[in-house]
Amino acid sequence: MQCPYIYQNIEMIKQYCEMNDVPVSLIQVDTLQKAKELPCVFNNWCVFYKGKFETVNLLDIAYLKRILKK
Repeated sequence: MQCPYIYQNIEMIKQYCEMNDVPVSLIQVDTLQKAKELPCVFNNWCVFYKGKFETVNLLDIAYLKRILKK
């Protein structure tokens, strides 16, 4: 967790998903092996929805809602 904003955003997204019954899976990539097993180039953060790569940008609630509408 090098960036101080990542933890805040993760907690915000987890809370939103729990409150709205949205299933979420958060995977911390903390080894080279885990990074090699990802289906994309690894950045500090990435988002997949329904198995499709969406973004490497940190999410806020508005962005998450746009992704969920797809």
